[in-house]
Amino acid sequence: MKHLWKYVCLITAMVMVLSSHAQEITDDFFKNADILAHTRITVKKISITGNSITKNYIIHRELSFNEGKSYSISDIVNGLQTSRQNLMNTTLFIDVNLYFTHWVNDSLDIQVDLKERWYYIALPYFKPIDRNWNVWLREHNMDFNRVNYGLKFLGKNITGRNDRLNAWLINGYTKKVALNYYNPFSDQKLRHGFGFDFAYAENREVNYGTYKNKQLFVKDPDHFLRQQHQFGVQYSYRKGSIERHYVRFGIHNENISDTVSKLNPNYFRNGSTHVTYPELRYTYQHLKLNYIPYPTKGSSFEFEFTKRGFKKDMNLWQFMLRGSTYYSLPYKAYFASTAEFHLRLPYNQPFYNLAMLGYNESYLRGLEYYVVDGVAGGFVRNTIGKEILSVKWKTGIHSRNYESIPFRFYLKAFADAGYVYNKYSNGANTLNNTFIYTGGFGIDVVSIYDFVLKLECSFNSLGEAGFFVHKPDIR
Repeated sequence: MKHLWKYVCLITAMVMVLSSHAQEITDDFFKNADILAHTRITVKKISITGNSITKNYIIHRELSFNEGKSYSISDIVNGLQTSRQNLMNTTLFIDVNLYFTHWVNDSLDIQVDLKERWYYIALPYFKPIDRNWNVWLREHNMDFNRVNYGLKFLGKNITGRNDRLNAWLINGYTKKVALNYYNPFSDQKLRHGFGFDFAYAENREVNYGTYKNKQLFVKDPDHFLRQQHQFGVQYSYRKGSIERHYVRFGIHNENISDTVSKLNPNYFRNGSTHVTYPELRYTYQHLKLNYIPYPTKGSSFEFEFTKRGFKKDMNLWQFMLRGSTYYSLPYKAYFASTAEFHLRLPYNQPFYNLAMLGYNESYLRGLEYYVVDGVAGGFVRNTIGKEILSVKWKTGIHSRNYESIPFRFYLKAFADAGYVYNKYSNGANTLNNTFIYTGGFGIDVVSIYDFVLKLECSFNSLGEAGFFVHKPDIR
């Protein structure tokens, strides 16, 4: 009778945790059910299938179980969910399934069933150089002279240890050769990692300034206006699955033409056309998310410190804080809030060090056509979304991993706000030193290989409205 009660408890818990509609119920159920917390079962064996390249010990590293150890029923059920989450967040797999089997008395086995990605991908590279597709389409009329093209080789998990080797051969607007390698688990305890990167690039067009919060460019079709060289090495430390530490040291060299320095003598400093500087960067990440590329539950925190240069021609102390929280709501809905803050010291920085909002992933939705440069500031982004459709597209490929591709569609509404301080901003850049805000609604499309496409209708504090596309990328 005692074993029968254990079976009933575990089966009930498993049915509930496997039901996506009962996630919130199971969380409360596990917290309040004492019998699940005190009844223990031994994990006798962990079996792994589907990994033809990934080493078994890399997979075991992300699991919440060890063979031969006993766990409470609630730990086992929660551990199945946490282990799947950890494995998906390695970005090594298309799909992961974990379940128990061979349950006899007080012991059971854990089965891990994996679908690996394609780890070697050579992609034709085509990308406008502008900050986003909206700027390229509207402000530059799809000018193909503002496009980079070439070949991008992505090598992931090349030794089965989740290491990466990437190479770029780019032509067009920017001529670039780049190579980087990173191995996150280079020691027996799978905690220490290392990497290196190298890049060389040259451009015939340069963003030399900002006017009315728009980038200003100068172009010379016959000569390169900027040349860049960089080399860096990286060390990382990751004890568990949530906290990560990175340290990078690099040497950067950049040259610009006299034309650029005359248009903006403060591009570097004092009309200089050349700068070489060392850069030290430390990054701390705390990632407790259900799915890092598109989280709907959990929280994250990131701190980054950068010291760029040690002389008058380049002297920057930079601090960045970013925090996000994601709440899972009933009926496959979620609420997300992200806050980010930047501080750069001293305040009298050259133009080279001023990029803040409107670059990379630091932007307000609805202000994609603008940039806001400064030395201090940040933003808050709030989103409420709901999954409205989940489909699988039959590919016709006779493959266990790719016979169908899942797509999930989320309807969302959002509101953003920000502020950027620039002590030396001219009066034309009206978005500086003032409160700015945006809002809108949209649809996100999520699929395998961390594919996230965002289609958004937004408005901003300038009274403007528009439709914006944030393109997907394969990582």
